Amino acid sequence: MATKALTDSDLAGFSKAQLRIMRNEIYARHGYIFKSKDLKDYFAKKDWYSGTVSDLNKIKLNKIEKQNVELIKFYEENGETGAWEGF
Repeated sequence: MATKALTDSDLAGFSKAQLRIMRNEIYARHGYIFKSKDLKDYFAKKDWYSGTVSDLNKIKLNKIEKQNVELIKFYEENGETGAWEGF
């Protein structure tokens, strides 16, 4: 469970691919079974990962996790070109 809200400086300098992994790790830690082969393969190599939930709608993220997903998604889509004003 995420307990730290990410900031712009936490995400600065990461590639889109790295941000995608970071965002999906939040879901992976809740047991999401990924449909894309690359994410499925990546998380299958993690000792802590156990895919048990196939419906993303059944994963309940806490407030911080939801904020982190949105911030990471913003950086994935926009890079560092704009200031995040989602909070």
